[in-house]
Amino acid sequence: MRMPFSEFITSGDLKFIIAFIIFTSISTTHLVKKYKTKSDTKLVTQHNLRINNAAFWNLILSIFSLLLGLMHSFYFIGKAGGIAPNLIFQGVSYALITPIFGISCYIICKLFSHIYNNSTKQS
Repeated sequence: MRMPFSEFITSGDLKFIIAFIIFTSISTTHLVKKYKTKSDTKLVTQHNLRINNAAFWNLILSIFSLLLGLMHSFYFIGKAGGIAPNLIFQGVSYALITPIFGISCYIICKLFSHIYNNSTKQS
């Protein structure tokens, strides 16, 4: 049984999801700008730098959201007064949603930074 994508997105921490979307859209904007100026290697390098910065912040926020999610889950497990397997598994699964989405956005941004690099190096 799989979790539907809509539940996957809505179960994550909304602050981090919005930040991931913002950074990924920044890298998409710079990908488009890089495509328009792919003949100028200096501008391509500048756009790659901005795309890599957005990817870096996606990765950092993913790690941060993982730590906060795990801390939040274990806090409520401790408040429950005992270890219930459903609390542990559900809490950890919800804590992993946002980092998975963030790492996916990181991979997309890193792919954006490599697009059109080979065409400029071969020319």
